[in-house]
Amino acid sequence: MNENLELRKGAIDNPKDWRVYKISGVDRTIVARKGGPSANDIKSKESYQELRNNQKEFGVASMMARTMRMTMTGDLGDICETYSSGKLTAKFRGLVKGVDGPTGRRPLTPSKYGKQVEGFEFNPEFPFGTTFYPKYFVHPGQGRGHVILHFPGFVPQSNIAFPAEATHFKLTAKLVSISDFYFDEEEASYRPCNPDHHGLTDSFESNMFPDLKIAIQPITAQLSIVPPKGLPEKVGVFLLMGVKFYKYENAKYTFVKNGSSCKVLKSF
Repeated sequence: MNENLELRKGAIDNPKDWRVYKISGVDRTIVARKGGPSANDIKSKESYQELRNNQKEFGVASMMARTMRMTMTGDLGDICETYSSGKLTAKFRGLVKGVDGPTGRRPLTPSKYGKQVEGFEFNPEFPFGTTFYPKYFVHPGQGRGHVILHFPGFVPQSNIAFPAEATHFKLTAKLVSISDFYFDEEEASYRPCNPDHHGLTDSFESNMFPDLKIAIQPITAQLSIVPPKGLPEKVGVFLLMGVKFYKYENAKYTFVKNGSSCKVLKSF
């Protein structure tokens, strides 16, 4: 990129061989030279073999991230920042860290390395831990894929960071299964180890609570994605936890995105 290239009207009318664009979060205009390898070069040239191998692993990580994101519907989906999908993909891409084998053939195993994804914030400007800070408990249930949540009674006004415009809140949680993936040498592509158990989900959402100065009653909830024969090995399970805020006005609740929060709390 040429830092001295100016784009004032009259200085350059049509910057040949240059691309001009803006990126969210970057104040200045970005100017970059056009060009690079063609799609055919990347697909066929030996010099791009490592890139192709990385793309295979990236494709699986992207699919895992998309599976998790697609379970976040309604207001929960609105919590996510613009670039959360790409950042979540990078987290799932980290599943191959420390795994032996050639790039592009290494297994991606959330059942073993799901902790790589723990702590991911879908709205990092408002982290869950600094938005919602009462005590709560996560207990394993009857087998992997069964979780019991317990929130002792707490005073909302002194235990939740309410946005200025919010008057009410809901607690939300979601359990999601993500299958391990292996590289099929015959098909020369990645395949899920347990396709029938990939993308299973269960959800919990509390009642609507106002911004009270007195304690609310304890809350206990169960989430389960355990099929009749149990959840097989080579399937990762992730618990997402969040708090959503609302404004009550004119007999209507309106979702408040700024301040609402959700994170990948735990993997099993």
